[in-house]
Amino acid sequence: PATVKIDNFTFAPATLTVTAGTTVIWKNEDDSPHRIGDKNGTFKSAALDTDDTFSHTFAAPGEYPYICTIHPYMAGKIIVKPAGKMSSN
Repeated sequence: PATVKIDNFTFAPATLTVTAGTTVIWKNEDDSPHRIGDKNGTFKSAALDTDDTFSHTFAAPGEYPYICTIHPYMAGKIIVKPAGKMSSN
């Protein structure tokens, strides 16, 4: 699975590109709680304490901008490509 690390009030990487069907895991490595929520209401987490994780499987291609709903200036984006389109051929 793909992982987004939450540390020092930032998402790393800020933009993550995956293929459809990929599960993305957010892991809070901060001392403060964070809550993941996308701008379209597709997914949202409970408050994540230090070392807590939240995962969501992205079935449909598209762009999914999200924020920490506790700290709205924290923003990230998941870009989902159709399966089979990321090969190098």
